[in-house]
Amino acid sequence: MSLLPGFTNSSIFYVILGVILALLVNQGMAFALSTDMPIVAVESDSMVPTFYKGDILVLQGVPREQLKVDDIIVFSPPNQDTPVVHRIIGINPDGTFQTKGDANPGQIWYEKSIKASQIHGKQIMIIPLLGWIKIITMEFILPNLSWMILGVVLIGLVYVGNRSFRGGI
Repeated sequence: MSLLPGFTNSSIFYVILGVILALLVNQGMAFALSTDMPIVAVESDSMVPTFYKGDILVLQGVPREQLKVDDIIVFSPPNQDTPVVHRIIGINPDGTFQTKGDANPGQIWYEKSIKASQIHGKQIMIIPLLGWIKIITMEFILPNLSWMILGVVLIGLVYVGNRSFRGGI
């Protein structure tokens, strides 16, 4: 017997196992790469042609002293949930950093004085297109989840009602 129609108990087990393994891999990468954010999905085209929206970046945490102009970093701007991926274009006398997106015409106000504590890491690898899974989930599926569930429930009710009406149940 299954908990959900169409799924066997082993299917549910493998889904749960997959989620647990993904979390363990992420935590293992975070430890090995010395960063709290080892994998980031690119969510805009501000760095075209270096990489594109939907690419995945692998980050490595590095000491502030090892960061230099032309390094691509991921940092968290003040009062913003989404981290930013931009190139270092300057280092200020006070040790803060200036960045800019390769495709942007100029700097954004928060890019003129980035503290080392805001930086999650430096880009060390690009995996093309794989980030679309996260982007589609975050921008389409989650915001519309209640409507999607409602649609599935309504379709299910119509199906069950139709079978019941025809004497199929």
